[in-house]
Amino acid sequence: MSKKQAKQRIKKLRDEINRYRYAYHVLDKSLISDAALDSLKHELYELEQEYPEFITLDSPTQRVGGKPLAKFEKVYHEIPMLSIEDVFSEEELNDWKNRIQKLVPEKKLDYFAELKIDGFGISLVYKNGIFIQGSTRGNGKVGENVTQNLKTIESIPLKLEIHSKLLNKKIKERVNSLIKKGRIEIRGEVYMSKRAFEKANKQRKKEGLALYANPRNTAAGSIRQLNPQSAASRELDFLAYDLATDLKQTTHQEKHEIANALGFKIDRGRYCKNLEAIMDFYKETNKKRENLPFQIDGIVINVNNSKIFEKLGAIGKTRRGMIALKFPAEQATTIVEDIKIQIGQTGALTPVAYLKPVQVGGTTISRATLHNEDEIKRLGVRIGDTVIIQRAGDVIPDIVQILPKLRTGREKIFHMPKKCPVCGSPVVRLKGEAIFHCTNPKCGAIQRQKLRHFISKKAFDIVGFGPKIINQLMDEGLISSPAGIFELKEGDLISLQRLAEKSASNLIKAIKKSKKIPFHKFIYALGIRHVGDESAIDLANYFGNLKKLKRAEISDLIKIKDIGEIMAKSIYSWFRSKRNLKLLERLAKVNIKIQCPKRTPQAMQQRRQAKLRAKTFVLTGELEDLSREQAKEKIRELGGDISGSVSKNTDWVVIGKEPGLKYDKAKKLGVKILNERQFLKMIK
Repeated sequence: MSKKQAKQRIKKLRDEINRYRYAYHVLDKSLISDAALDSLKHELYELEQEYPEFITLDSPTQRVGGKPLAKFEKVYHEIPMLSIEDVFSEEELNDWKNRIQKLVPEKKLDYFAELKIDGFGISLVYKNGIFIQGSTRGNGKVGENVTQNLKTIESIPLKLEIHSKLLNKKIKERVNSLIKKGRIEIRGEVYMSKRAFEKANKQRKKEGLALYANPRNTAAGSIRQLNPQSAASRELDFLAYDLATDLKQTTHQEKHEIANALGFKIDRGRYCKNLEAIMDFYKETNKKRENLPFQIDGIVINVNNSKIFEKLGAIGKTRRGMIALKFPAEQATTIVEDIKIQIGQTGALTPVAYLKPVQVGGTTISRATLHNEDEIKRLGVRIGDTVIIQRAGDVIPDIVQILPKLRTGREKIFHMPKKCPVCGSPVVRLKGEAIFHCTNPKCGAIQRQKLRHFISKKAFDIVGFGPKIINQLMDEGLISSPAGIFELKEGDLISLQRLAEKSASNLIKAIKKSKKIPFHKFIYALGIRHVGDESAIDLANYFGNLKKLKRAEISDLIKIKDIGEIMAKSIYSWFRSKRNLKLLERLAKVNIKIQCPKRTPQAMQQRRQAKLRAKTFVLTGELEDLSREQAKEKIRELGGDISGSVSKNTDWVVIGKEPGLKYDKAKKLGVKILNERQFLKMIK
């Protein structure tokens, strides 16, 4: 290849790689495979090594490869990068509007609202269309030069081009002239997507490293790494939201349109003519925030008219013409007042932090799980510590970080007990497990939890039989095992505190009604360690009746899909315990009728011909017209299977309101997604 040919090839490769980059990172379209793109990049790198005189600042090969820095240089912002004032209610938003209206009484205000990404503020400077400098916000006036790290982010173009039509002729002329010869400054947020954050923490867990606390801190820490290779490994992203250059824009909305035309990913936002429209956008965004690929903590509202915005000026470190309306906090700080042990139905000891009550995400939180001894050591949490707690949806809150600098010296280190706090029996930690267990199967705490599990919705589902009644019955010595529930008489219940005669009668009827139970619910009710409701269904369908399940060997059990050796050993051991076999005998004596799945040739043929035969479904989010259990039952009736996790083998993911990370994973893997309306149509 001649020098001239190499130069032409290098240019074509750069243009093509940049085209694919823009399509993937801005338009969310994959035009070629990752492997093919890597091949093009490799060819470009090889050619540039052979002809280094053709290497330019905007070449895709310059994204990664910068040498580690000794320190960051200071950067002075020509236009200060100011903060945004936060408000937390419609009333406070209205106060802000009234304040600024007094400064421009003759003007009619309209607004542009956009998502407030929980990221890291960045300024990007382009000279003659080439990216020459990227810097942090710093104190607003002086930041740090992090250009090499920002070059590793694929959604930041190294060269500006106009990718889409600019309707305003003056803007187009101004942009073109500054791309050819001039300076353009773009501002926005560097962030880490939920998918990238989850992926990074999985890798750290494999390597035995401390997990990252949250995407925002991880993104910020990555940009402030002196080695660009470290930043490149974190899969960061960038969203543009502002211009610090006069490009003849007249509104904030136009700033977004210009940034997008120049090849940047943007949040489309929404034009709002008044505060009512802003609140509509706020409520809609709050509902769908869990579905977004990145974390947000509110919306930002800008006075849309650029002249009015500038006239309003600044006060302190904030612009008067913009405000952030935050969502209810999903994190908060509080104090660990105590750590107590909770005992589960399998005898597992779980440490629970008792907290000074605090509002998180609109809910008062007073407890948080600490999971196990290893988690307590990892966090370094002590009784009396000030901690950051986090809540996501209906998930039990977690302590994500302690604040050791707020310690007074009076904090106490917590140690897992050597004896069960309820019955005093020794506790053990089995090899290869993180959980301690009480060694006494007759422990009162275990029996209470077993009874609660036995009557739960996924098991015998005895309506009106709650934890308080179980506690009273056990305290009075009226029941000591699940079989005792079915031996109760109305007179036993009337003697209980606050239980009227009619309530007692209704409860006895509910107990009698529950005696007929599907086989899979019966298996789940037994509380066999490691066996959840889905595994119970698999066992019921495979063995068909209790007699065959009792006789099953480990080799039989591991033939069943999703049942591994650990669960198989647990099931095998349970049915060889004299105590458990005695329970089964007592349940038979009180006339429990197990409804076994139909295994007749006709039933098997119907299943083979069922509409959803051999299709695997995952459910995420809240369904409106069906309960989660009803949806699962319908899928099973039609021959389908339910899974708790998304994989390449998943056929459909059904999403309701506020779906979680399963939805993100489904999109990443290309799994088919159904909303509730589509799902109902499918199962009709």
